[in-house]
Amino acid sequence: MVDILVRKVKFDFPDDLDDVFPGDDIVGECWLAAFSLTMPSLEPYLIRTYRSLGGGITDPELASDVGQFISQEAQHHRNHTRINSIIHARLGPDVAAELQRIEHALDRDYRRFNADKSQRFNLVYAEGFEAMTCAMVVSWFDRTAKGEGSSRFGPWQQLFAWHGAEEIEHRTVAFDVYEHLVGSYPYRVYGSIRAQVHFSRRIDRLQRVLLAAHGQPRRPHLPSWLRFGWRNYLRTFRPGYNPANIEPGPLVETVLSMYTPAPGTG
Repeated sequence: MVDILVRKVKFDFPDDLDDVFPGDDIVGECWLAAFSLTMPSLEPYLIRTYRSLGGGITDPELASDVGQFISQEAQHHRNHTRINSIIHARLGPDVAAELQRIEHALDRDYRRFNADKSQRFNLVYAEGFEAMTCAMVVSWFDRTAKGEGSSRFGPWQQLFAWHGAEEIEHRTVAFDVYEHLVGSYPYRVYGSIRAQVHFSRRIDRLQRVLLAAHGQPRRPHLPSWLRFGWRNYLRTFRPGYNPANIEPGPLVETVLSMYTPAPGTG
């Protein structure tokens, strides 16, 4: 059993959220915005996938971890939905409509996966996504701890810091469920890559729309985190990979403590 805490955080997102697209790194900023736009589809998919297991998880501690994972994802969903509405409003109705067509198509994909695909497929998709995001966030935090990257910490950065720290906190859950119910290493590698390609293609489509809205060419870009975090990413495909062996680092604990209520305060 891992220590997972559900933090009910409600960020103060002003309508003129000027730290979303400050312009220092428009390619990276558009990628992050695209990532955020996928969350209202992706997170309910993860929740549906794990709720569908019912009593299939026979390890009571793992079942408890899954329940906490679901609750954390629900909190992430609420905050990303709120900030996405601000992003849509800032970009205007035409751009928002184009983005929403891609978002709705992704949501249809995930609903179809839950309805038509096997439990094994959905569990490996969830594990592939969680492994990728864990590698991404670990790389971000490592870079920040070295004093690299943006020094801003407005509401946009706070959202991603909190979300990212909780991704590391619950990093073992998807892996442990997959090992508990499926356990095939070759299928984990194959399924993870398939899931990551599917998700990344949707991110790419959203990013191109966002780039065009800011006067940039509609062309693909390698995610910036992958350029400095590729070693963390490749480790997720090793036979001996286990996210439990990842050391979160003090910065993760610092971020989590910012959003953890004091004992007795709820």
